[in-house]
Amino acid sequence: MVESPDSVLIQATLDGEESAFAELVGRYQRAVWGMVHRTLGNPAEGEDAVQEIFLRALVSLGKFDLRCPFGPWILRIAGNYCIDQLRRRRTRRYRLWSDLTESEKGSILANMCLKPDVENISEEERAAYLGIARSLLDRLKPKYRVAFVLREVEGRSYEAVSEIMRVSESTARVWVHRARAGLHKEFRRYVAASEKGTRNEQALRPV
Repeated sequence: MVESPDSVLIQATLDGEESAFAELVGRYQRAVWGMVHRTLGNPAEGEDAVQEIFLRALVSLGKFDLRCPFGPWILRIAGNYCIDQLRRRRTRRYRLWSDLTESEKGSILANMCLKPDVENISEEERAAYLGIARSLLDRLKPKYRVAFVLREVEGRSYEAVSEIMRVSESTARVWVHRARAGLHKEFRRYVAASEKGTRNEQALRPV
């Protein structure tokens, strides 16, 4: 059975067919969930966030240009939702590392760790780095964080990032660069402080 194009389902939704929108949700729910989870980092928020994002999409569907692809449009709504939530979090305490997949953790760690042999660091050091990585990631400006997650965690092209975030490709590159630079700066500061603390502890040990 050949699947109906997104544009057909969108028009059917606008004509009042609820099942058509349910099919759209089924097609893009996983992508939206992934973006929300990787950006906000709290699985408990995921289900409510996904529902809210698709509700916003449904309300705005009449403004959608049927000549455009639906995927980037729904992810743009998801990105804006995440940015709103991150801005509201500014008054809250930063969360520690959440339950990302090993490959996603590796992507973040590789972007922040100063050591080229990331795979050979100890489990204790890795755990410490991952914890501070998440804490630092929470401190990024929301738009930088969303761009960074799209590019460095989800592995999307700069063209895709720019389309989802509705900015030029050069702006998307700048945002990702600034996010990466900010993370490196803070991470170097953390590592330097940790190493200084270790040296101080060693100096205080009795001979």
